[in-house]
Formats: sequence, C-alpha cells, structure tokens
Amino acid sequence: MTLPHRSSLHPQPPQNLEAAFGGARREGGVEALLSDDSRQLLAAWKSWRSKRLLPHRRDMDLVSIARLMPRLVLLEAFSPQRMIFRLAGTEIETVAGLRLMGRDHIAMAQPDQRAARSRLLWGAATQPCGALAFHPISHPDSGRPHQIETFVLPVLPDDSTAPMQLIGLAAHLPVLEAGSHVTRPLEYAGARPHFLDIGGGIPA
Repeated sequence: MTLPHRSSLHPQPPQNLEAAFGGARREGGVEALLSDDSRQLLAAWKSWRSKRLLPHRRDMDLVSIARLMPRLVLLEAFSPQRMIFRLAGTEIETVAGLRLMGRDHIAMAQPDQRAARSRLLWGAATQPCGALAFHPISHPDSGRPHQIETFVLPVLPDDSTAPMQLIGLAAHLPVLEAGSHVTRPLEYAGARPHFLDIGGGIPA
C-alpha cells in the first residue's frame, strides 16, 4: 500500500495518514537481519510512533538513543533523485572523510549505483517502510573485506508542506587510523533490497 502524494517529485504525507492506516504492524523476516544497533533504532522508532503508522519529527527523542548519535543520519526525501543530509553523525563523516550536511545522498553515489540507492530510499519514504542494505568495502587501512550495514525508517515532517524524512543508522563502521577514510561511495551487496514492513506494506 503506497502512500498517495500530491506530487511525485515532492512527497507529502496525507493529513489523515494515521487514521488511514491505524495501528497496523506487520513485520517480516528482515528484522532478523538487523544488527543490535539497528534493532535499538527500530525499538526507539516504534516507541515514537506509538499506535500510529509513523512518528512525526517532533516525536523523535534522540536522547533515548544518544549512544547511536555518532552513527545516525537524517535525510529529506525531495525526489528519487534528491535526498539531502540534514544530520550526519561524527563517525559517519569521519569514515566518509567529508562533511555531509546539505549534500545530496543520491548524487554522491557512483552513477551505476544511483538507481539502487534511489529505489531503496525512495521506497522507504513513499511506501512507507523500513529499508536495510549491506555495503561491501575494502578496509582503507588493511585492505581486508569489510561490510557496513545501513538501516533507515520514515518520519513525518512537522510541516505538512515539507518533504518526508528518513532517520538512518550506519552499523559496523570500520575503525580507521587517523586521517584515513573510505575513498569510494558505498555500493550495494546484491540486487535485492531488504524492505521492512512497518504496517504499510513494501514496494513491489
């Protein structure tokens, strides 16, 4: 069940979203794949939404997940081609080797990876649903294979004219030597995205 939007390029949740979907809560096997940190984010997100389908931005209590803050991001989903960082934790920026605030998450991907990144994140924002991905990298210091996990959940903006938001977490970030960082944008392991049904279904 995909949320109706007034504009496909600027997704807006309907004002009666909570009434439309009530307290439906169906979760699939994807939850079993989550790391402990992602599970903590999911548990906090569930407490923020209470009996509604989605929490609003004002419902987010980041103090309750303060331990995760260095690995959190907040994205604004303007369109499938435009997802802007509004928050990026210090550990994520250290691994990336640059400031992420205000940057376009889709444009930062390699051209052949943008469609996969867009499908996962836009699907999470507009279905709405959770989205999980795994990213294989070579450790910048040792060269050994390493895998980063990313997990995002949708959040309603407080302003009904603003775009949908995604709160996300990066787990299993590599421990790096001073001045080292990942030199290539994250790619996706496998072609099948992992969507988590939070009550509104998952993308086809």
